Amino acid sequence: MSDSARLVAENDDTAESGSRLAQLTRPEFRTLTTPGGRKGVRLEQVFWNALSMLSAGAGQKRSRFVAKILEEANEQDINATGAIRSATVDLLMEELQRLLPLANAGTMISLLQAGPAPSFALDRRKRLVQANAEFLRYLRSVGGAISGATPVDAAQLSLERPLEALFDELVSGGTTECGISIRFGNRDRRTTARLLLVPPAPASVILGYILA
Repeated sequence: MSDSARLVAENDDTAESGSRLAQLTRPEFRTLTTPGGRKGVRLEQVFWNALSMLSAGAGQKRSRFVAKILEEANEQDINATGAIRSATVDLLMEELQRLLPLANAGTMISLLQAGPAPSFALDRRKRLVQANAEFLRYLRSVGGAISGATPVDAAQLSLERPLEALFDELVSGGTTECGISIRFGNRDRRTTARLLLVPPAPASVILGYILA
């Protein structure tokens, strides 16, 4: 890319970023009904967006959701807009804290492998990083027991399609099926696996369920 083309691209990125920031910080006025009467509130658009999401999650109308915050603020003589902003951030932080365990790939793998199907997890280096008990039983049915080694250490998995290509295909979500060869001991078995990416994005682990 030439210097002039790079400068244009950088300017476009800056303009887009500035436009987004301007949109999020644009003040919007709303009139809400509270037990004490109608109350006019001016907040940045990003707060109204967050309040819409939070109220939907609570199964309430946004107006009623915000009115409850205003009622409590009025009882404690707290500035209305400050109360809404603070309550919104606090609720979002609570939600983030609740979801943090799901941001751990190991936790997500364990959840996805909780079902009765034999399943395995491979990282981008083609290493078998985790398998459930059903998969270990499946390996023993393939080649029996191997002295001095756990089934996962002794198993060799080979997908019929390039792993990076599968990562690229699944990046937008969904599943795909792929042939797989499993070598355990001195025996091989060819079968099919249903594959998906393990969140959170960007995914570093692909999970497969043995279909047959």
